[in-house]
Amino acid sequence: MHMANYIGLFFVLLFAVCFAWYFVHPVEQELHMALFSVSFFGFTGMNFLSFVLGAIQVYVWGYIFVGLGYLVSMLGCGKKDKCCK
Repeated sequence: MHMANYIGLFFVLLFAVCFAWYFVHPVEQELHMALFSVSFFGFTGMNFLSFVLGAIQVYVWGYIFVGLGYLVSMLGCGKKDKCCK
């Protein structure tokens, strides 16, 4: 679980790059907005509040992915396997 913080911060960095890419490379902006609004709860447009809400959500997704990976590794570790030592 110690990697969840790093993965969450990496997701926030990727989100910030995607958010900035909307302004840097203004091609297919309608698609960009539609994907953001479908992917993130409370996304209302390219504003500060939407950025903060999206950054919080992708950070939480980092913890969710690490938790699911941890759960899968624990469930997949049987008595015959030596992976849980």
